[in-house]
Amino acid sequence: MSGAARRLGSLALLLALVAAPACGGGGGEAAAGSGGSPTPIAASFLPDQPSPAAGNAAMAQGSTANDIVTVTLTLTDTNGVLGTAFEVVYDPIHCAYMGFTKGSALEQGGDVPNYTIAVDPSNLGRVVAAIVRTSGNTTNVTGTRTMVGLQFRIKEAGTYPVTIENAVVYDGQPSPQPIPGILWFAGALKGV
Repeated sequence: MSGAARRLGSLALLLALVAAPACGGGGGEAAAGSGGSPTPIAASFLPDQPSPAAGNAAMAQGSTANDIVTVTLTLTDTNGVLGTAFEVVYDPIHCAYMGFTKGSALEQGGDVPNYTIAVDPSNLGRVVAAIVRTSGNTTNVTGTRTMVGLQFRIKEAGTYPVTIENAVVYDGQPSPQPIPGILWFAGALKGV
């Protein structure tokens, strides 16, 4: 074997030995802080209207637990309410809808409203909701009361806008009609 071939072989062996620790695992300073579980996300909700006025339907932050936040949809000082229907649009890449909790606004007087709430199967970033008093009698919402709580999981840090579309609060006429003048406010889901 010539000297040049021996040096080339030695160089190849040296490169293989130097590169070996980088291929497999092992320690080192860079590896000391990596691995394990990802950094936990703390979820919250930033409302567009933190102090709703009479005739406002507004989202607000409810309870939080790590990466889960409950967003309450409230109604303030509105008379003659039979039910509501609305769609909540969110970012399904960074957030996930987890379910709902019943509110108190339409339960007054012992009524047990019908809640129909689900993700639109053709649009995973849209929750479609309808809540109707089953007695057929209307209720007067005094103060700010929760119609429903929607739970979302925040998948990664960032701020993700939420909007409300096709929203209406219905009165108790024989053919229920939208109550005029209701203003709707949403906000943003946030993970830090």
